[in-house]
Amino acid sequence: MPVTLHSDVVVEARPLRAQVVPEVEDQRINLDRIARESGVARSTIYVAFESRTGLFRALARDFLDEQRFDRLVAAASHPDAREALLGSLREGIRLYAAGRDLGRALFSMSVLDPDAAEAIVVLEHGRAPTMRSLAQRLKDQGYLRKGVGVTEASDVLWVLTSFDTFDLLFTGRNLSEATVAKRVLSMAEHVLLAESITSPT
Repeated sequence: MPVTLHSDVVVEARPLRAQVVPEVEDQRINLDRIARESGVARSTIYVAFESRTGLFRALARDFLDEQRFDRLVAAASHPDAREALLGSLREGIRLYAAGRDLGRALFSMSVLDPDAAEAIVVLEHGRAPTMRSLAQRLKDQGYLRKGVGVTEASDVLWVLTSFDTFDLLFTGRNLSEATVAKRVLSMAEHVLLAESITSPT
């Protein structure tokens, strides 16, 4: 059974995170160096994670736990579709901003590193169907702008909720987390929501 970074089952695995995160952020994973600098045997890493791929998966799960992914899930579950849209966008941006350096490294490494790509599978799990469901809810509750269908809305949400969209504004434009949220929410409202829609009271 794989053991994640935050597991108490293999106590020796927990200090590894201090070495793993800088390695990933520098986009250079070397298990021998991680083991040496952590003061553990290389075999400990394999006991904890089973493989280099397992290490990346565990790092992604740990990232989601640490950045309170549950808050994003709760926001997206709001019964009012508009509030679910705006709240989940805010929470997603908060999560990305809090873990920006690690997130950027993982997404960049995943392009060329199959093991790192497994971390993205964890991070992106469920995003596409969630966006489709939210788009359908917006339509069913009368929030979608005239002429915008569920498929188009799903595509727009896929773009707006991506790490790359966040980072183009946060890093590329040097905007604060609050300003990124303002820009993304504005785009969502202007592209997706009917003009007559106002915030629920």
